[in-house]
Amino acid sequence: MTLLKSPTRVTAVAVTLRSLLSLALITVLPTLAHSAPTFHLPSPVKKLASVEPKQPKIVAAAFSLRGTRYRFGGTSRSGFDCSGFVRYVLGTGGVDLPRTATDQYYNGKPIDKAQLEPGDLVFFKNTYKRGISHVGIYAGNGNFIHACNPSRGVVESSLSESYYVNHWAGARRVLAAVAQRLPTSGRW
Repeated sequence: MTLLKSPTRVTAVAVTLRSLLSLALITVLPTLAHSAPTFHLPSPVKKLASVEPKQPKIVAAAFSLRGTRYRFGGTSRSGFDCSGFVRYVLGTGGVDLPRTATDQYYNGKPIDKAQLEPGDLVFFKNTYKRGISHVGIYAGNGNFIHACNPSRGVVESSLSESYYVNHWAGARRVLAAVAQRLPTSGRW
């Protein structure tokens, strides 16, 4: 079980398990949930690293919504736009984000592209309007999950695609910024 302690491996396992879940192998998921490491913080200590185990769970939650249709202004499983998708996924874990991509961009800690970790938010500018206009959740290995457009819905894309390279605006680490607000038991 020591292989599951790496956040990257937990993400890979969670994504694989999510796929198996769709094939009705429901008994595997509770086993994984009980094997994940638990982190408890003493109340006076504020360690941002304590949030890291939640990041792969955010990515797994995002992956579970792949294929959901795109709906401009959408904030539910019946249809998402990009910021509604991000707000919904992080909201399942108790993180309250603003509604729009522009407002989400000003939350959290700015980070360099080279420092991206699964669960970070990635932002793009000048996509359908001037300024910050698109957001997704970094999944690792240069990929992110987002509510793309009406023809594709919620999908995984590569940050190295020329469209996303040309519209890159920055990234934010929201989880570390709200670590003190997350419950120790978590909802993920």
